[in-house]
Amino acid sequence: MSEPQQISWYSVVLLAGHLVMAGVATWSLWVLGSGLWVGAGAALLLLVAYGFLWRLRMAPAAQNRFTYRQRLTVHLILGPVVVVLAVLTSIWLPALVGVSLALLGDALASRADSQGLETD
Repeated sequence: MSEPQQISWYSVVLLAGHLVMAGVATWSLWVLGSGLWVGAGAALLLLVAYGFLWRLRMAPAAQNRFTYRQRLTVHLILGPVVVVLAVLTSIWLPALVGVSLALLGDALASRADSQGLETD
């Protein structure tokens, strides 16, 4: 058996930020949905898409992980979208905390990595 890899606390902060962002966006879509099934369907679709994006391209252990600039671009696009959805349902503070955690965790994890902040 291979030895388990260490997980930095920066990666845990990054994951927490993405979980908060996904949770706030899902809740907001469910509340904003015109009916129970429409809201639940939109929320479920968003949660599945966000999960696939995280697992395939954003997670620290992803095979084809985005570079730091690409991840920063995703954060700078998804962050305001989640905050706008949250403002419409009056839960904007958790959305801001989630975006901040995701940005901070990703920057610190990339900086602590042996390669530093990759720019390619």
